Amino acid sequence: MKTANRLAVLAFAVALNVGALAALHIAMVDGAEHALAANQEFEHVVVSASRTPAAIANSTCPTASKAL
Repeated sequence: MKTANRLAVLAFAVALNVGALAALHIAMVDGAEHALAANQEFEHVVVSASRTPAAIANSTCPTASKAL
């Protein structure tokens, strides 16, 4: 009876560790994919907008004159 109980506990412990390692592996792969996606840089940025007159720009952004 002791041997059967010990084998059952061992099998449960092995199964639990395998599940934990699988979850850790999935989390690490997901983290690595997320890090790679965050490090992607765009080739170039295109801005298409007309210039705003200075009076309107200063009225909508009062710090614009200080920044220049």
